[in-house]
Amino acid sequence: MADKKARKKANKAASDSIAAQYQWEKITDMPTKRVFATSTVVEGNIYVIGGCDETGSPLNSFEMYSPTEKTWKVLAPMPTSRAGAATVHIGKKIIVLGGVSQAQAPLDEVELYDIEESAWKKLESLPEKLLGLSAAVRDGKVLIAGGMAADTNPKEYFLSFDIEANRWQSLPPMPTPRYASSGFLRDNKFYVIGGRQGKVPVNTFEVFDFDENKWQKLPNIPSKRVFPGYIMSETQIFSLGGLNQNPKNGFANCCEIFDIEKGEWTVGTPMPSRRGDFTTAVLNGKVIVAGGLGNEGKPLEAAEVYDPATNNWTRLSHVPSTHCSCTSVTLGGSIYIIGGLSLNGPSSCVDVLHFKERDV
Repeated sequence: MADKKARKKANKAASDSIAAQYQWEKITDMPTKRVFATSTVVEGNIYVIGGCDETGSPLNSFEMYSPTEKTWKVLAPMPTSRAGAATVHIGKKIIVLGGVSQAQAPLDEVELYDIEESAWKKLESLPEKLLGLSAAVRDGKVLIAGGMAADTNPKEYFLSFDIEANRWQSLPPMPTPRYASSGFLRDNKFYVIGGRQGKVPVNTFEVFDFDENKWQKLPNIPSKRVFPGYIMSETQIFSLGGLNQNPKNGFANCCEIFDIEKGEWTVGTPMPSRRGDFTTAVLNGKVIVAGGLGNEGKPLEAAEVYDPATNNWTRLSHVPSTHCSCTSVTLGGSIYIIGGLSLNGPSSCVDVLHFKERDV
């Protein structure tokens, strides 16, 4: 009994020590309330693109936050209002692709914002109207995968876009058509994980090897869910939470871990909170989850951190605001959680989680 009490005390002390390394800060609200926006970081500044207002109408809002000046700036609006677009940047150019239009349908418009010129320009359109794209940048070119077309069918697209030549190039298509998947570029390989075919979740996991110019099927994600969180660390890919394939079973708290070197999945300790549509990021080698939607049907303020080395979760202090369907970025050892849906509707709140290693 004494040993059990001692272990419990030691575990609590370790948990308290971890939690003390993370601190929330509530910063100035962004000018526009919105959900389903996208964001990117260019030269230390955060750019927030599009989204939906309280009526569900897509926006053309485009705003920048400077962490050094701690101020927001309203920039030239996008030519096309949209939500849920794919967003990447190449140098000082931000590229916005596809998304949802004001008619609540997919878009084929591709637009580029030149930071030095403070101006937008239209680029060659996507091969068809698409939403739910995965995107990355490789060798100065944009990569996109998948997407949902106007007829709601998932697509197997895998394309490269040269912004200087303003030209799309077809690459070998994905073995599995899907949309709303996550894409990660690592070691000249592009990993595509999860996604949907209509309302059905996909647990397919595939990787394209640029050296061999072909796709390879990897072991399936252990469970099927929609609105999960996928995040990659230096050596692992994490599949977290989400809505169970049978919605009657509510949100999941699963933690599934793919070892990139070994090429296999393991099941980790479940998250303390069941949730979907949340923020997840890797900070200092540990996985952060925050906000999202819980089984009570309300946006959450709960935040937790997972240590892969110990397979343990630690509860953090609550996020200052509730968030789901938001956008987020990692910058300078901090996670910025931006806008999204709050208990009071679309939000302009921005909450920042800072990590600071404690002195030993």
